Amino acid sequence: MLDVFRKASKTWVVKLLFALLTLSFVAWGVGDVIRGGGGRGPAIEVGKTAISAGEVVTEFKREVERLQPLFGGKLTAEEARKMGIMDRTIDSLIARTLVDEAGRSLGLAANDETILRRIASNPAFRNASGQFDRDTFRSRLSRVGYSEDSFMRSERVGMIRNQMAESVAAGIAAPTAMVDPLLLWREERRIAETMIVRDDSVPLPAAPEPAVLDAYYKDNTARFMAPEYRALTVLLLRPADVSGGVEVDEMMVREAYQQRQEEFNTPERRHVTQIVLESQSAVAKAADMVTAGQGLDAIAKALDSQIIDLGSVEKRDLPDGLAEAVYRLPAGATSQPIKTELGWHVVKVDQIQPGRLRPWTEVKGQLEQDLRRERALDGLSELANKVEDALGGGASLEEAAQRFNLKLTKFPVVDAQGRGINGKPVADLPKSDQFLDVAFHTDQSTESPLTEVPNNGYFLLRVDGVTAPAPRPLADIKAEVQANWQAERRHEQARAKADKLVERLRAGDSMTAVAQAAGLKVETSKPFSRESTEGTILPPPLAAELFRAQTGGVALGTLQAGTLVARLAKIVQFDPKANQAVTEAARRRVSQAVAGDITDQYIAALNVTFGVKVDRPQLTREE
Repeated sequence: MLDVFRKASKTWVVKLLFALLTLSFVAWGVGDVIRGGGGRGPAIEVGKTAISAGEVVTEFKREVERLQPLFGGKLTAEEARKMGIMDRTIDSLIARTLVDEAGRSLGLAANDETILRRIASNPAFRNASGQFDRDTFRSRLSRVGYSEDSFMRSERVGMIRNQMAESVAAGIAAPTAMVDPLLLWREERRIAETMIVRDDSVPLPAAPEPAVLDAYYKDNTARFMAPEYRALTVLLLRPADVSGGVEVDEMMVREAYQQRQEEFNTPERRHVTQIVLESQSAVAKAADMVTAGQGLDAIAKALDSQIIDLGSVEKRDLPDGLAEAVYRLPAGATSQPIKTELGWHVVKVDQIQPGRLRPWTEVKGQLEQDLRRERALDGLSELANKVEDALGGGASLEEAAQRFNLKLTKFPVVDAQGRGINGKPVADLPKSDQFLDVAFHTDQSTESPLTEVPNNGYFLLRVDGVTAPAPRPLADIKAEVQANWQAERRHEQARAKADKLVERLRAGDSMTAVAQAAGLKVETSKPFSRESTEGTILPPPLAAELFRAQTGGVALGTLQAGTLVARLAKIVQFDPKANQAVTEAARRRVSQAVAGDITDQYIAALNVTFGVKVDRPQLTREE
C-alpha cells in the first residue's frame, strides 16, 4: 500500500493538486496560511509571508485525516511522517504560498459576490431539496475545522490560485510526435499459444533418505516456523453479569414507547407523478385543463411536456411549497399548477399508502428487552469502573474476578490469528476485533487496559507467557516436510519435461505437433497487454518475456501446479485512428503530464523570485 501511495504522490495530478490547489481541494483541504506565528519565529518564510510551526502541524493533521479512508482509519501520525506526509505538507504549503505571492504581485483579487455565488452553488452545502442551507453549510465547516470567516478567506485565496493555475497550465497539448509512440507501445496487444505440463503428469518421487530429508529441513527452516504464541488470562465483563439486578416495569416501557414513537411510526407515502412548466401561457392552459377535469396525461400531451415519475415519496421528500399541496390531494387527483423555486408543477397522486403506528402491545416485548439491555450496559459501565479501581489499588485479575463474581478464562496457547498449536481456531475467545491486537501488544506479565466490546461488555487480559517463533521440530512435521520435498522434486521433473518441449519448438516443430506427441492440449490466449494479463493464465513474468520476443518466440512460466509453455502467435499493433477514444484519453494524460512538468518549473522559478526559508529544527520540535 505504501509503494502505491508513494508512486501516486509523484504523478502530475498530485503535484498540481498540492501546488496550485484545485477547486475541490480548496473546499476541504486548506488551512489559513497567513496567520500569526504564536510568539516565536516563523517555521517557513515565503517571500513576505510567514507560516508558523502550529499552522504546519495543523495542515499535516488535516492531511492525515483526509487520508484515513485509504488506510481503513488506522493511519497514525507517526506512520504518516515515515511515509513523508509531513515533508509533502511542507512542500505543499510552500508551493501554494508561492502562488499566492505571485498572485498578489500581479494584483489578482476575488470579489465577495463571486465567492458567495460559488459557495451557494456547492452541492455539499445543499439540503435534500437541492437548495443552499446555512445549517448544512455550518455543519460541514465545523466538521473539517473551519469558521465561516476562515472558509471565506480560504475560498478567496483558492479562487486566485485557480486563476494562476489556469494561466500556467491551461490549454497545454502534447504534440502527436510525443503521444503516438507512447500510445503504440502501451496499447500493443499480443496473443500466445499455450500448453500446460502439469506436475502430476510425472510420477511422485519416492520418499527421501533420512539424511536428505534432514538436510532439506535445515535448508528450509524458515518455511516450517511456528508463530509466536501467548498464554492469556482474560477477565470478561458481560451484560449478563449485571442483568440479574435490572428491573423494568410497565410504566418504564410505556414511557420508552412514547419517546420512540417515531421509530415505530411508518409515515404515509404517496406515489407522485408531475410535469414542470416554465412559461406563463403553459401554466394558464394547464390550470384551465385541470378545472375542466383533464388528467395529467392529457395535460402533458397537450403541452408537449414529459411526465416525471417521483416514485413513492414521504412528505419530507418533497420541496417546500409542493409537499403541502401534494398531501392535500386525494388519490387519483391532479393539482392546479403549484409554484416553487424549481418552477411550476402540475402533480398527480396516483396512489396513497397510509401511515401506520405500531401499537404498544406489538412492540412491548422489544421495548422491555431493549430497556433491560440499556440498563445492563449502564450497570456494566459502573462495574467496569469498580474493577479498574480495584486493579489500580493493587488487586490481581484473580482477586478482582472473585470480588465481583466475574468469569476468568485462561487460554494457554493462542497465536496472533486466534489459532492454537493445532492450527485450528481457539474456542471461546472474546468476539472483538480488538482482542488479538490488544493481546499481542501487551507486554508479558502485565495487564491490558480495560477494553470495550461494542454492545457486549468489556475485557481485560494479562499476558502470562510468550513463546517466541521457532522452527517446529522435524519429528512433529516429518510428513509435511516430506510432502514438500516430493512436490518440489516432482515440479523439477515436470519443468525438465517442459524444457524438452521448448527445445523442439525452437527447433522448428509446430505447437500442435509437439502437444500431440506429449498428450497435451493447445489453447490460444486472449490478447494481453504489457500491463495486464487479465483473462489469461499467463504469469506476468512470462507475459513480459513474450513482449521481448518476436513472433514464434517461446517462453516458460511457473504455475501453481505445473509449467506453462507459451509461444508468441501474433502481435496486434494499435491503430490510433481506429481507436479515437483511447487515443484522445492518452493525449489528455500526456498533456496533463506536460502541464505538471511546466507547473514544477513555474514553482521552481517562483522559489528563486520570492525566496523560501524553512526552519526544520523548529518543525521537528513541534512534531
